[in-house]
Amino acid sequence: MRIGWAQLCLLAALALVLSCARIKPPTGGPVDKEPAILVASVPADGSTGNGALEEVALIFGETVNRGSVLEAVRISPSRLIRSVRWSGDTLLVMRLWQALPADTSVDVYLEPGWRDRHGVEQPEWQAVSFATGDSLLAGWLGGAVTFKGTASRSMHLRLSDDGAEVLREGRPDRSGNFVFRHLPADGRSWTLTAFQDVDGDSLFDPAVDFADSLGDTLVLDVDLPRRLDLSLDVIDPFEPGEITGSFGADGPDSLWAPCFIRLLPDSFRLADGTRPLGAPGALPESLLTAIAQRLAWRAEGDSLLPAGERIKVPGSFTFDRVPPGEWWLFAHMEVGEEDSLWNPALEPAHLDAGPRSLAPGARITWPRFHLILPVDSTAVDSTEVDSTSAESSRGASP
Repeated sequence: MRIGWAQLCLLAALALVLSCARIKPPTGGPVDKEPAILVASVPADGSTGNGALEEVALIFGETVNRGSVLEAVRISPSRLIRSVRWSGDTLLVMRLWQALPADTSVDVYLEPGWRDRHGVEQPEWQAVSFATGDSLLAGWLGGAVTFKGTASRSMHLRLSDDGAEVLREGRPDRSGNFVFRHLPADGRSWTLTAFQDVDGDSLFDPAVDFADSLGDTLVLDVDLPRRLDLSLDVIDPFEPGEITGSFGADGPDSLWAPCFIRLLPDSFRLADGTRPLGAPGALPESLLTAIAQRLAWRAEGDSLLPAGERIKVPGSFTFDRVPPGEWWLFAHMEVGEEDSLWNPALEPAHLDAGPRSLAPGARITWPRFHLILPVDSTAVDSTEVDSTSAESSRGASP
């Protein structure tokens, strides 16, 4: 079937009206930054019973760059274009070398990147779907997939319906874009999973492969047959991150001693399972001793605990290669021996029980904190450490 002359004239008139109706900025006004869009087609989007087609027409909402449109246009089932006719740079009629077969669901679409006459690129998929017969698979699912925020062709995609049957599998292009076409738009729910094939078997194993999924509300129907704005970002859930921060001191600089800072996982608990809260100076002595013992045990035996950092003067600190999870911070001044163990009787401390959440591969900055220096300078300058207090800080795990 070819588009008749009368129909072509009507299409050209419609294209002209659409072009004139588009608001144009006055001379010297703001530059047009809105991309052109595909507004209509012949056959119409969503129509059925169109018979064996020899021509297809596309109508744009404003004048376009012809060459970029012809580079971006695709027809499925695949057909070579025999000739093209343009009207006003808003109407494109494509004649095919081979007619589209009967009883076929057809997609005509433009890949992202084509331009209007001002050079503004259309960043999204533009598409129409129709059928030569009475059965139309008009559903589309498309978007972009990234690995840790960066486009990667190593991603795998799998699409299943609400019956958990895997209907489609694919890979994104070099820009991370993907599209699944010819899907039923019948109201069923879809689940789309993107995964990094860690073990290299091309099969999705939730226990091994890193993945991101969309589902539940991913539904296509006659009112919304295409979703082309999907976004998935796959991350390594165990990728370590970085925690930075800074601290100061309240008191004369001459009283300063090295400070030992450590991060503690949120699983840190005292003997009774509680998590200490509040400033160390406000806690009872029995609890201070328990915290000191627990810190000593953690420092010696917990492989998940990043090594502490000793800072000679107030300033900044950084912990890298920190496992993702919930963390809190403990810092104390090292009076006398630099042993990384806290002696609550002599050594000022700071406790921030947060917890603060570190996402995989992320970087967070801890709020700046202050250590309250003792008024008595001899306490800081002393090289003698009370043996009873020091021994209590090295006690066994409660």
